[in-house]
Amino acid sequence: MRRVQSSVVVCAGILLLAILAPAAARPAPQAERTANHSATMDRIVRYLRERFNMPAIVKLTVGPFSDSPFREFYETTITVDDGKQPRSEKFYVSKDERYLIEGTIFTLAADPKREIERVISLQDQPTQGPATAPVTIVEYADLECPQCARLHEILENDVVPKYGEKIRIVFKEFPLTSIHEWAMTAALAQECVYQIDPAQYVPFRTRVFANQATLTGTNARDMLLHFAAETGIDNMKLAACIDNKASLSRVEASRREGEALGVNSTPTSFVNGHVVVGAPDITALSKIIDEALHAAK
Repeated sequence: MRRVQSSVVVCAGILLLAILAPAAARPAPQAERTANHSATMDRIVRYLRERFNMPAIVKLTVGPFSDSPFREFYETTITVDDGKQPRSEKFYVSKDERYLIEGTIFTLAADPKREIERVISLQDQPTQGPATAPVTIVEYADLECPQCARLHEILENDVVPKYGEKIRIVFKEFPLTSIHEWAMTAALAQECVYQIDPAQYVPFRTRVFANQATLTGTNARDMLLHFAAETGIDNMKLAACIDNKASLSRVEASRREGEALGVNSTPTSFVNGHVVVGAPDITALSKIIDEALHAAK
């Protein structure tokens, strides 16, 4: 399901800023540079607020300027916080203070799939299948997303039985909180289950997806605890973990990782670094997996 973009999310591209401050004449220490460019930072905030019609309740922060790989540009981080889901993006500011550029630097000499695999963390992650499998499927999913439920069904009923130990599935939580009211609660619960009893991670996930239609923003916690009891998970431990948001850092780490890879809808998967958006049928998905198996020989 494609994420609904709001006006508080800064669009990618090149933005011309009518900054009146003079260009820096020489490199300066970080503290001095920040002081020297505080007016520029304020101007960036004012420009973006007006350009994207950001409401006053949205907090917009421009980080300190630092040296970048480009001689004529500084690097900074701009954070947009609407009180629900803060988002930070890297920007480049021209040293004549006329241009602000948002974007990711791609190394054309590198293998794109290897670059993707380098970003993905496989340590201490919910996993199904052996670590030695020649094909790894990394799935970024939202438990409230119907297409994610469909992909999970295909993986469990078709892909796993067909490929067995030739594949490993790594699960990443990517709740779309701007459009789904109980996705974050479910993501927290799912990561809590992994911490409490890793063996029950997939069965619990299967039960949540199978019962999506019964969950709402008001009953999600109780229903998730009910599913946990049916799956054999310690309910008291799970309730405490959800209420204390003990797994929030893990959910946020997965979401940041997905965003770094360009994930903006769910489900999005990577099959040995090959991006797959949506829930392809078993024929299409098998073709992708078979190609990955062939390349891995």
